[in-house]
Amino acid sequence: MTPEEFERERRRSAEALGRAAAGAEGQNMARSSEQVLGAPPAMGVPPEVGRPGASAVPAWAPPAPPDLKAVNESWTAGGEMARGRLAGLVDGSIEKSRQAQIRFNSDQVRLDNALVTWIAEHFAATHRHYDTVIASLQERMNDIDTRHLELERELVRHVHEMAQRIDVVLGEGEKGRVAHESALRALRERLRLLEEKLG
Repeated sequence: MTPEEFERERRRSAEALGRAAAGAEGQNMARSSEQVLGAPPAMGVPPEVGRPGASAVPAWAPPAPPDLKAVNESWTAGGEMARGRLAGLVDGSIEKSRQAQIRFNSDQVRLDNALVTWIAEHFAATHRHYDTVIASLQERMNDIDTRHLELERELVRHVHEMAQRIDVVLGEGEKGRVAHESALRALRERLRLLEEKLG
């Protein structure tokens, strides 16, 4: 660095110190945080837990089981058999027993068909209910993910605001330090001039 460049740099630094000292004049009294940092930021309100229109899980409503009354009544409907084949033919108990057996077999077939239908409907209702429960839980998880993303964005915004406020505070401290150094240099210069006059 040549002497001219050095002198130019020294003059530039002296002017910067002079500007900082002039800006710091009359600022010895304490300032409020609002004057330095500005108004405090408004805090965001977190979103509601769950959306108001979110669907609730429906109650489990399986189909009603088939009625067993017809089979339970028809299996004993034949009455007692007569003691012998010939006596049964004479009093008609064999025919009654045969008709009762036919009625019971018919009721049993109807019950078997109703049971098969009921089991199929029960499985279908179970699958529908589980699908509804899973869809509702997925919707709730999506709401939770949305809230987490909003909170994450809010946190990032607060961190950025905090960094800006720290920069302002550090800048204020640096400004005060430069002003004090400039005032100290000016005081030393005045003291040196005073010593020269006295000496």
